[in-house]
Parts: sequence; structure tokens; C-alpha cells
Amino acid sequence: MTATTEMTNLISQTQQQTLTALKQAHDLSIRAGEIAVGLIPGDAPAAELPTPKQVVESTFSFAGQLLEAQKNYALRLADVVSKAAEKTPVRTGEHTQS
Repeated sequence: MTATTEMTNLISQTQQQTLTALKQAHDLSIRAGEIAVGLIPGDAPAAELPTPKQVVESTFSFAGQLLEAQKNYALRLADVVSKAAEKTPVRTGEHTQS
């Protein structure tokens, strides 16, 4: 297996793990919302509850923060890979004989 293939596989695995973790976070968030809704007394004034629009805005704000964190991670990882590439000699296809 070549280094390129190994790196591609590592990146793919990391992406899948991140996506799985994000989906798990979504599921937990939905479940927490369901539990929270269940805790609201039937006679609670609606004015005290966030509107659906506020919930959506809050959720997408959080999603934006997650996306920004992922971007920062990807950029840091790109820096690490770039540094590794700088240390690796470029192959020209020419073979030297000893």
C-alpha cells in the first residue's frame, strides 16, 4: 500500500468517524429536546418557551460553530501533512544506480 493510499484511507476514516460522531450528537440533541418537552408542565405559558424559529436559529448557530471547528481541524491537519510532504524527497522517476 502506498503512502498516498494510506493517507487517503486515514482521511476517509477520520471523515467517517466525524460524521458518525455528528450524527450521534444530533440524535442526543433530539432526544434531549424530546425529554425537555416532556418536562414542560401542561399549564406552562407559551411566552416562556423559545419559539421554533429561536430553536432553529440556535441549532444552526451551533452547527456553524461545529463546521468552523472542523475547518480549523482540517487546516491544522493540512499543515501537518504539508510539513511531512516537505520532508519527503520528490520522486522524479529516475533511478540511480549504486
